[in-house]
Amino acid sequence: MQWCIKTMGRFYDPNEDTVIYYDINSGDTHLLSDFAAYVITQFQEGPLTAEELTIKVSPCLETLDFSDLEKTIQDILEELSALNILTRV
Repeated sequence: MQWCIKTMGRFYDPNEDTVIYYDINSGDTHLLSDFAAYVITQFQEGPLTAEELTIKVSPCLETLDFSDLEKTIQDILEELSALNILTRV
């Protein structure tokens, strides 16, 4: 199953552990983790599966446990789906 972004919103990074994301379509504003914002940006080129996303972001992270990363990404995908930022295709 692939995931894709509905419409790329705008980010405001206050140089903290969180990022403000403005959804252009809905007008909603969300407070996201830096990593969740990074995940969103990975969908600019098109849909990805959770596995493709994990492989794509893993070189940028200092994680030793790949299974933890897969779980974290799956949780973020579900959260972003619940916020209507991402959708399954």
